[in-house]
Amino acid sequence: MYKLLIIPITLFLMTAPMTIDFGKDRTNSWYSVNDGVMGGRSQGVTSYTENSLFFEGSVSFENNGGFASVRSDYEVLDLSDYETVTIRYRCQGQSLALNFNYYQRWWYPNYKASLPDTDWKWESITLPLAGLKEYRVGEATGKTISEEKLERIIRLGFMTNDKKEGPFQAEVDFVRFE
Repeated sequence: MYKLLIIPITLFLMTAPMTIDFGKDRTNSWYSVNDGVMGGRSQGVTSYTENSLFFEGSVSFENNGGFASVRSDYEVLDLSDYETVTIRYRCQGQSLALNFNYYQRWWYPNYKASLPDTDWKWESITLPLAGLKEYRVGEATGKTISEEKLERIIRLGFMTNDKKEGPFQAEVDFVRFE
């Protein structure tokens, strides 16, 4: 007599990593946005090297300035299936913030991860997406990003983060979500 043996099988569906590799995916969809949009005098210029996105300039507080940034075009990204973001980068003169925009209006909250100054040495940093902090007009609100917001990120960007004047340079090899 045969017995039917039932073995439960659990399938683990893993989301494939999503990588923005600036050495392979060089496009003109990343561009500089500086405080000049509000009257400031900071400067930042974006270009591509063979392997990376390169961003350099100088931050000025003149005329209520104080930031330089590089941003992607608007595109809806569903990051809710990912747990971490890894960035390979180097910078000096300023630390950076990796910004996640959920709203198009600048005065609405955005979310960011801080990236320390590396003294121009290549570093990789992995951060939990659930730990992204909410900011409104540059001030922390004390909140973190919700899964609902992670489902509809509309733009990524890098911004100077130290709120100090002076020259800076940054280079980003890749951003990977896992």
